[in-house]
Amino acid sequence: MTTTVRSTAPSLPASPTAGWRLGLLYGPAVYGVSAAAVALPAAAQGLHVDPAAAVWILAIHALGLGVGAAVAGRATDIWGTRSVLAVGAGLLVIGTAVCAVAPALLVVIAGRALLAAGSGAMTATALALAAGAPATIRPRALTHLGTVMTLFSATAPLAGSLALVAGWRVALVLPALSVTAIPMCWVLAGSGRRQGSGDVDWTGALLLALVASGLLLVLESTTAPMARPVIPILLAATCAAGLLLVVHTKRHRTGFLPAVVIRDRRFWHCGFVGAGVYGGLFAAVYAVPQLLTGLGHTAETVGLLLLPGAVAGVVVARLAAAVGHRLPSQQVLAAVAALFSAAVLLAAVDRRPVTLVGAASAGFAAFAVAQMTLTTTISQVTDVSVRGAALGLVNLTFFLGGALGSATCAALWAPWGLPAAFAATAALPALAALAAWQLRH
Repeated sequence: MTTTVRSTAPSLPASPTAGWRLGLLYGPAVYGVSAAAVALPAAAQGLHVDPAAAVWILAIHALGLGVGAAVAGRATDIWGTRSVLAVGAGLLVIGTAVCAVAPALLVVIAGRALLAAGSGAMTATALALAAGAPATIRPRALTHLGTVMTLFSATAPLAGSLALVAGWRVALVLPALSVTAIPMCWVLAGSGRRQGSGDVDWTGALLLALVASGLLLVLESTTAPMARPVIPILLAATCAAGLLLVVHTKRHRTGFLPAVVIRDRRFWHCGFVGAGVYGGLFAAVYAVPQLLTGLGHTAETVGLLLLPGAVAGVVVARLAAAVGHRLPSQQVLAAVAALFSAAVLLAAVDRRPVTLVGAASAGFAAFAVAQMTLTTTISQVTDVSVRGAALGLVNLTFFLGGALGSATCAALWAPWGLPAAFAATAALPALAALAAWQLRH
């Protein structure tokens, strides 16, 4: 059953620090990938599981973050951002507690799912507020937000390795740091009102979560030989849930999946570009620490090795933002994504620390440029009454692409070897580069 309500929407005040504060709210979500990837070998050892099975720790974060952002994005359209922030904080706290006491991999996965859903609420709120800024300050707010996100990416490997000193469980719950930014963003979240209406469409949200979960299960089942016989069943169930979602969406045109959003070709185009970039990034943060560990580096030295290159990624992202004033931003994104793809191929062939670090750095830069460019594009082409839903849904496609990247790398590791598996994932940012070039038209 759905209930029609008045919609409250975020509208960012003209504060010079708003983008920075929103970046602090969003940024720790990145730690759920990069920092956790550094701790993945230790987590696999501590849980007595195979490293290929431990990739679920990263993949479930992608799913939970994507679905959480999609649900929370629509919720910001309907309930307002303060309510979403409160729910997200609760999920972060509960997820952290579960991970802290989890005795087995499945329990850790459950805790990480809750933690990721809470991070999704933080990211959806930050993006909705930044996208709702007045046109005069929106580019600056998005640039500041993207810069902080990239700084979190830069420090994530080191943060993971430092947290690993206290235990691998600490490295897995670093996204909970978003809670510390809520007091700084509370005033921003409570500013502004939007006129409109929307449906509290929990049925649509549940069906979308089932479809996304089914896709992820199909992808991850390819990494476990014992689970491969159930892939046809999972695929059939996912298709059935997808059909139900299509029927439900046609009957509820202003529900969880607004028709005005999902029928816009530009929305899907942006989603495809972001999915390719995130797929390459997730593959890189999964494979590069493993390859460096194979060269004899510890988790701490891996973090230190990645830090300078990741800082360089921040600089590249800032330069790309500056160049974007003179060149089409989609063209800049295409160039950065192509560079990322080439760096992955070089690292897979060369496999020296400098090339591996270079591939990760290129991934961090592509991530920041993609987030800024695509968020701006979505905010420009989407009606204000469904902007939160559009941003949340497009981020779901991004993180599903991320799950595809890490799952592909893990699935091909055993038959091909990790370097060849990593090289195969270079196709993802390459496809994103081609799509981004077309997006400018």
